[in-house]
Amino acid sequence: MVEARVRLLIADRVHTLSPDSDPHTDAVLLRGDRIVRTGRAGELRAGLDATQVLRLPGVITPGLTDAHIHLIEWALSRTMADLSAAKTPEAVADAVARHAAERPDDAWVHGTGWNPHLWGGAYPDRAVLDRVLPDRPVVLLSHDLHALWVNGVTLERAGITAETPDPANGRIVRDDDGRATGVLLEYATQLVNRVAPAPSLDVVIDAVADAQQALHRFGITGVHAFPNVHARNLPPLLVLQAMRARRRLDLRVLQHMPVEQLDDIIGIGLRSGFGDGLLRIGGIKMFLDGALGSRTAWMREPYEGTRDTGMRVLEPRLFEQLVTRAAAAGLASVVHAIGDAAVSLALDVLGRAERSMLAMPHRIEHVQCCPPERMADAGRHGIVCSVQPSHILSDWQAADRHWGRRARHAYAFRSLAAGGATLAFGSDAPVEPVDPRLALYAAVTRQDCRGEPAGGWYPEQRIDIRSALAAFTRGPAIAAGMEAELGQLAPGMFGDLAVWDRDPLAVPASELLAMRCIATVVGGQLVWRDA
Repeated sequence: MVEARVRLLIADRVHTLSPDSDPHTDAVLLRGDRIVRTGRAGELRAGLDATQVLRLPGVITPGLTDAHIHLIEWALSRTMADLSAAKTPEAVADAVARHAAERPDDAWVHGTGWNPHLWGGAYPDRAVLDRVLPDRPVVLLSHDLHALWVNGVTLERAGITAETPDPANGRIVRDDDGRATGVLLEYATQLVNRVAPAPSLDVVIDAVADAQQALHRFGITGVHAFPNVHARNLPPLLVLQAMRARRRLDLRVLQHMPVEQLDDIIGIGLRSGFGDGLLRIGGIKMFLDGALGSRTAWMREPYEGTRDTGMRVLEPRLFEQLVTRAAAAGLASVVHAIGDAAVSLALDVLGRAERSMLAMPHRIEHVQCCPPERMADAGRHGIVCSVQPSHILSDWQAADRHWGRRARHAYAFRSLAAGGATLAFGSDAPVEPVDPRLALYAAVTRQDCRGEPAGGWYPEQRIDIRSALAAFTRGPAIAAGMEAELGQLAPGMFGDLAVWDRDPLAVPASELLAMRCIATVVGGQLVWRDA
């Protein structure tokens, strides 16, 4: 039997995030993929030779876990036209035209990130795309992943006409004459996705492997990956298993599964927690509503200045039946809920749901607008709140505009935590950038990158930096049912850590955005080091 490799990592300081850690800790001793001890370098290096010691100037923390990322979609989006900076529909069209000109052999043109809030919130029209690309199908995914904008050729390929009915849980946006404008919301996107060609397995694997390196450069050692009902890709689990078989997976992945496959998942006996330390099955992803960006988040009262309360995707009785059936089979529920009506329903149903058969807790994704009287319910019922602080950077003005006074209860991290909820931070990439520094900054300042609004947006909901860092480490570990193995640097836990060029727990909030990861370790292996 080959003895596992021993290595001592020495830094300027180590934040184990363990409550009983020595404040003067500056070293982590690893054997194989596990931590043996943390402590002072002078004590831990006894008996080790120089080849077993690695000096990493900087500050060590546990590796970060992005608790909400659409991994495959984000990886592929890095190969598409980036529309996130376009401030008019015409600017989107120009960017798409440039992208298409660089890829004349691609039959279909794909882009991602268009954001109607950058031009006042109005949905764009297919005519804008038809003027620049009248002959090639164009498919553009919105920044919130809940809408597609396509041109006339694409509508023809998908068979969408003025007579095409709205599909269940979806909407074809139409003008006053009933003509399809080219914008498809929620499940209506499937009308296009079923005819658009999907990329090959090798193309997807290469894209994910490249994206994995980008995550490591931000100190991210694990992700909770989500399927997207609007995607046109290969099943994420198939891609990740192929990467694992080819020894190309260097990231811990908790892969959630779509509710549309619940029968098959139960039939073959998959349960939440099945797998190992690198690739595990998560929960069953369900959508209760849409998103703020497309104004499809389901609200108890109409959006400001309208009669529209958004879109309820699952009927309450069916939602409860799905949660109950999944729990009985050992499958946790992972519920997308953004509007206050959706969050209330999620709290009601998950609060009653069975948990005794589960390897991980139920969780609500986003929790963007929580009714004030419900802030303590998640903590009371052990429901994880998976939230994405970087949404504040781009959404605070839209929330004020569309939700009015209700926005004071939006992204309410402090109130949720005070009510006992476990917070798990993520990026929601490709909706927002994957950079975790943005989330840390947003959580502790409640300001965007320009320092607005002055004093912070509802600053009473700010949390301190230690709590924010714990929401990127300890919180995701609890959400994955792996708190005994991840989230802290302690004996017996996986050797996953990040090294920063400055101390995240000591720098002013304004410096968080400039903080740089200089090394990342996954399972005791150095997977990234800044040259």
